[in-house]
Amino acid sequence: MKLFTYLATLFIYSSVICQDYRSKFIDANEHYSAQEYLLAIEKYEDILINAEHQGVYYNLGNAYYRVGDIGNSIWAYEKALDLSPRDSDINFNINYLRTMVRDKIIPPNDMYLISLYKSLVLKFTISDLILFIGLLFLFLSIKYILNFYTNVITPVNTIINYITIAFIVTLSWLTLDKYWNVSDKYHGVIIASAVDVRSSPLDRGENVIFRVHEGTKVEIQNFQSGWSEIVLLDGKKGWVLSKDIREI
Repeated sequence: MKLFTYLATLFIYSSVICQDYRSKFIDANEHYSAQEYLLAIEKYEDILINAEHQGVYYNLGNAYYRVGDIGNSIWAYEKALDLSPRDSDINFNINYLRTMVRDKIIPPNDMYLISLYKSLVLKFTISDLILFIGLLFLFLSIKYILNFYTNVITPVNTIINYITIAFIVTLSWLTLDKYWNVSDKYHGVIIASAVDVRSSPLDRGENVIFRVHEGTKVEIQNFQSGWSEIVLLDGKKGWVLSKDIREI
Protein backbone atom coordinates (compact mmCIF):
# COMPACT_ATOMS: atom_id res chain seq x y z
CA MET A 1 0.00 0.00 0.00
CA LYS A 2 1.31 3.40 -0.94
CA LEU A 3 1.85 5.45 2.21
CA PHE A 4 2.92 9.03 2.04
CA THR A 5 3.04 11.61 4.78
CA TYR A 6 2.37 15.15 3.61
CA LEU A 7 5.28 17.50 4.30
CA ALA A 8 4.71 19.36 7.50
CA THR A 9 5.96 22.61 6.00
CA LEU A 10 2.97 22.73 3.65
CA PHE A 11 0.75 22.75 6.69
CA ILE A 12 2.91 25.02 8.83
CA TYR A 13 2.57 27.98 6.51
CA SER A 14 -1.19 27.58 6.07
CA SER A 15 -2.94 30.79 7.10
CA VAL A 16 -6.01 28.83 8.21
CA ILE A 17 -4.52 26.82 11.05
CA CYS A 18 -3.19 28.49 14.17
CA GLN A 19 0.22 27.83 15.63
CA ASP A 20 -1.12 25.37 18.21
CA TYR A 21 -2.55 23.13 15.47
CA ARG A 22 0.63 23.38 13.42
CA SER A 23 2.72 22.19 16.33
CA LYS A 24 0.24 19.36 16.99
CA PHE A 25 0.47 18.34 13.34
CA ILE A 26 4.26 18.20 13.51
CA ASP A 27 4.07 16.31 16.79
CA ALA A 28 1.58 13.83 15.31
CA ASN A 29 3.82 13.27 12.28
CA GLU A 30 6.75 12.56 14.59
CA HIS A 31 4.69 9.96 16.47
CA TYR A 32 3.68 8.43 13.15
CA SER A 33 7.31 8.27 11.99
CA ALA A 34 8.23 6.61 15.29
CA GLN A 35 5.46 4.03 14.67
CA GLU A 36 3.53 5.32 17.68
CA TYR A 37 0.31 5.19 15.69
CA LEU A 38 -2.19 5.45 18.54
CA LEU A 39 -0.54 8.63 19.79
CA ALA A 40 -0.49 10.00 16.23
CA ILE A 41 -4.21 9.22 15.86
CA GLU A 42 -4.96 11.05 19.09
CA LYS A 43 -3.09 14.14 17.86
CA TYR A 44 -4.66 14.14 14.39
CA GLU A 45 -8.15 13.70 15.86
CA ASP A 46 -7.51 16.57 18.27
CA ILE A 47 -6.60 18.87 15.38
CA LEU A 48 -9.73 17.92 13.46
CA ILE A 49 -12.06 18.93 16.29
CA ASN A 50 -11.73 22.58 15.22
CA ALA A 51 -9.94 22.51 11.86
CA GLU A 52 -10.04 20.56 8.61
CA HIS A 53 -7.22 19.83 6.20
CA GLN A 54 -6.84 17.04 3.67
CA GLY A 55 -3.28 16.40 4.84
CA VAL A 56 -4.44 15.73 8.40
CA TYR A 57 -7.23 13.42 7.24
CA TYR A 58 -4.83 11.61 4.91
CA ASN A 59 -2.24 11.00 7.60
CA LEU A 60 -5.01 9.99 10.03
CA GLY A 61 -6.19 7.42 7.48
CA ASN A 62 -2.66 6.08 7.22
CA ALA A 63 -2.37 5.80 11.01
CA TYR A 64 -5.72 4.02 11.35
CA TYR A 65 -4.66 1.59 8.62
CA ARG A 66 -1.45 0.84 10.51
CA VAL A 67 -3.41 -0.23 13.61
CA GLY A 68 -5.80 -2.34 11.52
CA ASP A 69 -8.83 -0.06 11.84
CA ILE A 70 -10.13 -0.25 8.27
CA GLY A 71 -13.45 1.47 8.97
CA ASN A 72 -11.97 4.63 10.45
CA SER A 73 -9.18 4.59 7.86
CA ILE A 74 -11.72 4.65 5.02
CA TRP A 75 -13.67 7.36 6.85
CA ALA A 76 -10.56 9.54 7.07
CA TYR A 77 -9.71 9.03 3.39
CA GLU A 78 -13.32 9.86 2.45
CA LYS A 79 -13.04 13.12 4.35
CA ALA A 80 -9.72 13.87 2.65
CA LEU A 81 -11.28 13.05 -0.73
CA ASP A 82 -14.09 15.56 -0.13
CA LEU A 83 -11.49 18.29 0.32
CA SER A 84 -9.13 17.16 -2.45
CA PRO A 85 -11.00 14.85 -4.88
CA ARG A 86 -8.26 14.72 -7.54
CA ASP A 87 -5.37 13.86 -5.21
CA SER A 88 -3.75 10.72 -6.63
CA ASP A 89 -2.41 9.45 -3.29
CA ILE A 90 -5.78 9.75 -1.56
CA ASN A 91 -7.54 8.04 -4.46
CA PHE A 92 -4.96 5.24 -4.55
CA ASN A 93 -5.24 4.50 -0.84
CA ILE A 94 -9.02 4.62 -0.62
CA ASN A 95 -9.41 2.42 -3.70
CA TYR A 96 -6.98 -0.05 -2.17
CA LEU A 97 -8.89 -0.18 1.11
CA ARG A 98 -12.22 -0.58 -0.67
CA THR A 99 -10.95 -3.92 -1.99
CA MET A 100 -10.59 -5.03 1.63
CA VAL A 101 -14.20 -4.28 2.56
CA ARG A 102 -16.17 -7.48 3.00
CA ASP A 103 -19.40 -6.16 1.49
CA LYS A 104 -19.06 -6.05 -2.30
CA ILE A 105 -22.11 -3.96 -3.08
CA ILE A 106 -22.76 -3.42 -6.77
CA PRO A 107 -24.95 -0.38 -7.55
CA PRO A 108 -27.46 -0.47 -10.43
CA ASN A 109 -25.89 0.25 -13.81
CA ASP A 110 -26.34 3.81 -15.07
CA MET A 111 -26.36 4.96 -18.66
CA TYR A 112 -22.90 5.93 -19.92
CA LEU A 113 -23.65 9.65 -19.98
CA ILE A 114 -25.06 9.56 -16.44
CA SER A 115 -21.99 7.67 -15.19
CA LEU A 116 -19.74 10.19 -16.93
CA TYR A 117 -21.67 13.06 -15.37
CA LYS A 118 -21.45 11.56 -11.86
CA SER A 119 -17.72 10.94 -12.18
CA LEU A 120 -17.27 14.54 -13.35
CA VAL A 121 -19.16 15.90 -10.35
CA LEU A 122 -17.00 13.82 -7.98
CA LYS A 123 -13.76 15.15 -9.48
CA PHE A 124 -14.34 18.76 -8.43
CA THR A 125 -15.19 20.62 -5.26
CA ILE A 126 -17.70 23.45 -5.13
CA SER A 127 -14.79 25.88 -4.78
CA ASP A 128 -13.20 24.50 -7.96
CA LEU A 129 -16.42 24.96 -9.94
CA ILE A 130 -16.99 28.50 -8.65
CA LEU A 131 -13.40 29.35 -9.59
CA PHE A 132 -13.93 28.05 -13.15
CA ILE A 133 -17.10 30.13 -13.48
CA GLY A 134 -15.25 33.20 -12.25
CA LEU A 135 -12.45 32.63 -14.77
CA LEU A 136 -15.00 32.37 -17.59
CA PHE A 137 -16.57 35.69 -16.57
CA LEU A 138 -13.08 37.19 -16.45
CA PHE A 139 -12.48 35.85 -19.95
CA LEU A 140 -15.71 37.49 -21.17
CA SER A 141 -14.64 40.78 -19.61
CA ILE A 142 -11.25 40.66 -21.32
CA LYS A 143 -12.93 39.74 -24.60
CA TYR A 144 -15.28 42.70 -24.26
CA ILE A 145 -12.32 45.04 -23.76
CA LEU A 146 -10.57 43.59 -26.82
CA ASN A 147 -13.73 44.03 -28.88
CA PHE A 148 -13.94 47.63 -27.77
CA TYR A 149 -10.40 48.51 -28.83
CA THR A 150 -9.75 46.11 -31.69
CA ASN A 151 -11.48 43.98 -34.32
CA VAL A 152 -9.13 41.00 -33.99
CA ILE A 153 -11.72 38.53 -32.69
CA THR A 154 -14.81 40.03 -34.34
CA PRO A 155 -15.18 37.22 -36.95
CA VAL A 156 -15.51 34.54 -34.24
CA ASN A 157 -17.01 36.70 -31.50
CA THR A 158 -20.48 35.13 -31.66
CA ILE A 159 -19.12 31.58 -31.58
CA ILE A 160 -16.91 32.39 -28.58
CA ASN A 161 -19.90 33.93 -26.77
CA TYR A 162 -22.07 30.87 -27.32
CA ILE A 163 -19.34 28.45 -26.24
CA THR A 164 -18.45 30.47 -23.15
CA ILE A 165 -22.08 30.87 -22.07
CA ALA A 166 -22.64 27.14 -22.59
CA PHE A 167 -19.69 26.40 -20.30
CA ILE A 168 -20.97 28.87 -17.68
CA VAL A 169 -24.45 27.30 -17.70
CA THR A 170 -22.99 23.78 -17.48
CA LEU A 171 -20.62 24.66 -14.65
CA SER A 172 -23.39 26.53 -12.80
CA TRP A 173 -25.58 23.42 -12.97
CA LEU A 174 -22.70 21.24 -11.75
CA THR A 175 -22.15 23.66 -8.86
CA LEU A 176 -25.81 23.58 -7.85
CA ASP A 177 -25.95 19.79 -8.14
CA LYS A 178 -22.80 19.45 -6.04
CA TYR A 179 -24.24 21.82 -3.44
CA TRP A 180 -27.53 19.89 -3.26
CA ASN A 181 -25.64 16.62 -2.82
CA VAL A 182 -23.51 18.08 -0.05
CA SER A 183 -26.31 19.88 1.79
CA ASP A 184 -29.19 17.40 1.36
CA LYS A 185 -27.44 14.04 1.63
CA TYR A 186 -25.52 12.58 4.56
CA HIS A 187 -23.09 9.72 4.19
CA GLY A 188 -21.19 7.63 6.65
CA VAL A 189 -18.86 4.67 6.99
CA ILE A 190 -19.52 1.58 9.09
CA ILE A 191 -16.78 1.45 11.73
CA ALA A 192 -17.90 -1.65 13.67
CA SER A 193 -16.65 -5.02 12.46
CA ALA A 194 -20.19 -6.26 11.70
CA VAL A 195 -23.55 -4.55 12.12
CA ASP A 196 -27.08 -5.96 12.06
CA VAL A 197 -29.38 -3.86 9.90
CA ARG A 198 -32.94 -3.87 11.21
CA SER A 199 -36.34 -3.15 9.71
CA SER A 200 -37.12 -0.70 12.52
CA PRO A 201 -35.15 1.21 15.16
CA LEU A 202 -35.67 -1.50 17.78
CA ASP A 203 -33.13 -3.96 19.16
CA ARG A 204 -35.05 -7.17 18.51
CA GLY A 205 -33.75 -10.37 16.95
CA GLU A 206 -36.70 -10.87 14.63
CA ASN A 207 -36.29 -7.55 12.83
CA VAL A 208 -32.74 -8.16 11.49
CA ILE A 209 -32.93 -8.08 7.69
CA PHE A 210 -29.26 -8.17 6.67
CA ARG A 211 -25.73 -7.35 7.89
CA VAL A 212 -23.11 -4.86 6.83
CA HIS A 213 -19.43 -4.85 7.69
CA GLU A 214 -16.60 -2.52 8.53
CA GLY A 215 -15.67 0.01 5.87
CA THR A 216 -18.98 -0.03 3.96
CA LYS A 217 -20.06 3.44 2.84
CA VAL A 218 -23.75 4.22 3.32
CA GLU A 219 -26.18 7.06 2.84
CA ILE A 220 -27.85 8.20 6.06
CA GLN A 221 -31.47 9.18 5.54
CA ASN A 222 -32.86 9.58 9.03
CA PHE A 223 -31.97 9.72 12.72
CA GLN A 224 -34.05 8.53 15.68
CA SER A 225 -33.04 8.10 19.33
CA GLY A 226 -29.58 6.64 18.81
CA TRP A 227 -30.49 4.94 15.53
CA SER A 228 -29.72 5.84 11.92
CA GLU A 229 -31.63 4.78 8.83
CA ILE A 230 -29.16 3.83 6.10
CA VAL A 231 -29.36 3.08 2.39
CA LEU A 232 -26.74 1.00 0.56
CA LEU A 233 -25.58 1.61 -3.01
CA ASP A 234 -27.80 -1.23 -4.24
CA GLY A 235 -30.89 0.31 -2.64
CA LYS A 236 -31.19 -1.89 0.45
CA LYS A 237 -32.17 0.08 3.54
CA GLY A 238 -32.71 -0.37 7.25
CA TRP A 239 -31.80 0.88 10.72
CA VAL A 240 -28.49 0.56 12.59
CA LEU A 241 -27.15 1.95 15.84
CA SER A 242 -25.70 5.41 15.24
CA LYS A 243 -22.57 4.55 17.24
CA ASP A 244 -21.61 2.01 14.56
CA ILE A 245 -21.44 4.68 11.84
CA ARG A 246 -19.06 7.58 11.48
CA GLU A 247 -20.60 10.40 9.50
CA ILE A 248 -18.55 11.78 6.61
